[in-house]
Amino acid sequence: MNEIVAEVKRGWIAHDLPRYRDHPQPATYSLFSYDDLPDIQITSETDWQWLDSSPNQEGSLAESGYSDGSKPDLGKLSKIAAQVGFQLPISFEQFISTPAWHQKIRSCTDCYLDLADRAIKVIDADDGYLIHFLSDSQWCCHWYILVKASGDHDIYTSFDAYGFNVEEASDDDDDEYATCRKDAIKLMDEPLWFCAATFTEFIYRFWLENEIWFALSFDEQPLTAEQKTYLAHYQEGKL
Repeated sequence: MNEIVAEVKRGWIAHDLPRYRDHPQPATYSLFSYDDLPDIQITSETDWQWLDSSPNQEGSLAESGYSDGSKPDLGKLSKIAAQVGFQLPISFEQFISTPAWHQKIRSCTDCYLDLADRAIKVIDADDGYLIHFLSDSQWCCHWYILVKASGDHDIYTSFDAYGFNVEEASDDDDDEYATCRKDAIKLMDEPLWFCAATFTEFIYRFWLENEIWFALSFDEQPLTAEQKTYLAHYQEGKL
């Protein structure tokens, strides 16, 4: 883990896990403590066997997209990689370019994969770049991969969008898209929270927590052993 991680804000912006990890107050998302998250075991950054063996899901990331029914252009990855100028993490490229995996992950807040129009220079992260890859359906929560020439990367989350081409606002004091137009940032100055040490770790936790939410809320299937272990971290005796 790189040194800057110890200095930045840490948090997990997410939905609840009904009866086990509730929102402090009614909300779609809350900022939960990253340090209080259950441990997860990822054998390898490029080992996707756990996802290969998962079933396809209705309402998956492969089906979700913009409100007008159109799908984001994930082919923009090559353009963004050219802008960055160095090799992106293999796990990130593998996942974005494998639609079969997108069919296996669903989101209780209708999140969808979406690459921004450009990568954002991160001045205080060893000349790294921030790349948007996931939004929720209401565009109120976003997730990013921070990549660096050294090969290191981390995952960040924010309620703000970065890297999208939007028109100038007429009133800068009421400009909810101001962060979109930034071309460079200092990580320490922005409303961004470190939320995973690797891309695979993030996708695994995102997948697992959503499957738990559906199991507790709608599905009639019993919890798996893996899901029970995860929930036991929050409240023993509820299983």
